[in-house]
Amino acid sequence: MAVVTSGSTPNSAPAWVALADLAGRVADVSLRDRFALDPSRSERFAGSVGDLWVDWSRHPIDDEVLGLLCELADQRDVPEFCSRMLAHDPVNVTEGRPVGHTALRAPDADTGGTGTLGRMADLADRIRGGSLTGATGKPIRAVVSLGIGGSHLGPAMAHEALAHLAHPEVAVRFSSSLDGTDLTAALAGLEPTTTLVVVCSKSFTTSEIMVAADSATAWLREGVGDDVSRHIAAATAAPQRASARGINPDLVFAIPESVGGRFSLPSAVGLALMVAIGPEAFHQLLAGMHAVDQHLGEEPIDGNVPMLLGLLDVWQRSFLGATSLAVVPYSHGLRRLPNHLQQLMMESLGKRVTADGSPTAGPTGPVVFGAGGTDSQHSFFQLLHQGTDVVPVDLIGVARPVADPRGAHHDGLMANLLAQAEALAFGRTDTEAAALGVEPDLVAHQEFPGNRPSTVILLPELSASTLGQLVALYEHRTVVQAAVWGINPFDQFGVELGKQLATRFGDLLAGGGAGGDEPSSELVRRYRELRDRD
Repeated sequence: MAVVTSGSTPNSAPAWVALADLAGRVADVSLRDRFALDPSRSERFAGSVGDLWVDWSRHPIDDEVLGLLCELADQRDVPEFCSRMLAHDPVNVTEGRPVGHTALRAPDADTGGTGTLGRMADLADRIRGGSLTGATGKPIRAVVSLGIGGSHLGPAMAHEALAHLAHPEVAVRFSSSLDGTDLTAALAGLEPTTTLVVVCSKSFTTSEIMVAADSATAWLREGVGDDVSRHIAAATAAPQRASARGINPDLVFAIPESVGGRFSLPSAVGLALMVAIGPEAFHQLLAGMHAVDQHLGEEPIDGNVPMLLGLLDVWQRSFLGATSLAVVPYSHGLRRLPNHLQQLMMESLGKRVTADGSPTAGPTGPVVFGAGGTDSQHSFFQLLHQGTDVVPVDLIGVARPVADPRGAHHDGLMANLLAQAEALAFGRTDTEAAALGVEPDLVAHQEFPGNRPSTVILLPELSASTLGQLVALYEHRTVVQAAVWGINPFDQFGVELGKQLATRFGDLLAGGGAGGDEPSSELVRRYRELRDRD
């Protein structure tokens, strides 16, 4: 088998050329026909990773396509790239760094419990047990985590997903928006004397977080006086900056520089989550992640579930022209998952140049969106079923629910998931619509084209371990796509320009000038007029 060098483009790989030729013929065989011709399809095009069952049979693929995708992964050195990532080699080439997030969930990540993870567990146990006291001697009974992007989306998502494990007497809240309404809501009803604020910022310079930290500090001082050292903690890769802001070094928890924000859930940014669910459950979350790490590093390509899902994403984006991916969890606890995955996938794959700075050979990451299951069916599923774009869909379900009043909800919920997978794949023909008694002039409106791809992911239950497995599955799936396309999934320079301009506009709004002849000078004037109007 020919192996393409790392400096070449993906479309120079022999398997890429063969897949491009096959793509034009995929529409010749419908998903209806594929299942009719191969009744074992749903068993063969599915597999397990950890405790998760993943079914990708409702994609326009066959053995030839899958075989070529596996060859493409081999020719693009995807397994080697993943192995280097797992070995913490410097695969983040644009920043000259290793990638360390998988090290945080390895069993030996904190042997002896004296490192960051052990210190986090000690603090969490003291808060949960009521022995950690604030400046006035009252026990800490609330934790408010301040972060944005990766220091917020993952922990907030996990906190909601695992709310059934939360300590009943400790309030844990999250705030991320520069809009002061968000912080006000997070602090509402809490007492400064019993609250710990955790400032999560890798650089400890992120303006949104620093503004929120200053406001939270002022709120604390109103309740406990000038000494708030027992009420503020930090998760950061810049402990010296945290100390410079007066934060007690005993309450500063290190984030390795090699861990990117969107991959940082198992790091110190998960401190508030650990307080909520307890150190034992947090360790189960890490163990679930590690199980998928092992799977990625050990399984051959044709049985490697995250690798196969990443290759299917490449198939859909690069060969079939899909521009979007919908993620639809049929689980109330997972309703924030699409928000987390938007950052994970779009920040990692939103690149127009390869790791060496040359233009990409074609389109890269899709637009990722989604929401909870049955709500989605009554919002954007109309477009998924009958719109002009074909949008691959991930349907995520949980077999054993956290709650099922009267035993009347959960089977119905899962019936909806299964129904959507079938309706998307097989649709309804005009003949079938007419047979249902649809008026002839309405048949075209009630015909469903089908052939809309979906992946079904089933969790046995929503536990700390299965959540960790699900998150790691998407992390590795994302990295696989990047490796095929030759882009760096670990940097995010695209967020910097807006930050820099915001600083300039902030100075402008706080000052006085009209902004000269800048394109936005009229908007500046209008904003000031509305702001200052009585």
